[in-house]
Amino acid sequence: MAELPLRDRAGNVLLAVRRVAESELPPVPASLVVVRHAGAVLMMFDKRRRQWELPGGMREPGETARETAARELAEETGIHGVALTFAAAAEFDLVGPVRQEPLAVYRAELATAPRLTLSEEGLGFRWWSPREAVALDMSPLDAEIAART
Repeated sequence: MAELPLRDRAGNVLLAVRRVAESELPPVPASLVVVRHAGAVLMMFDKRRRQWELPGGMREPGETARETAARELAEETGIHGVALTFAAAAEFDLVGPVRQEPLAVYRAELATAPRLTLSEEGLGFRWWSPREAVALDMSPLDAEIAART
């Protein structure tokens, strides 16, 4: 694991990945999902940011962090109806606009490889092992979250 804080090429900083009870999660604007299968983590290539990252996204009005995680996972990968386990709260210093932000991180452990479906947000999928080096076209922040959860 890398030492925190960890900065990406855009200037965003992962400050901490904290184990807290889901009931103690502060209000979060977004959720991420670490999908694991056979020791590897599912990464998707984001069309806008041009990098490999974890599935996830912004909370819609009235959604819980868990509902956001399930919806984003389904929209971005085609994975529906899997059990999500709350894993951590990730804390960021973000740019564009500048803000401090917590995100909810959930895990899904899959016994079989899922059938994946691309969305308009993604250009591809890959299974990445946290034992591998983080490629230049991968979000080091998302890779670190995956390695820690």
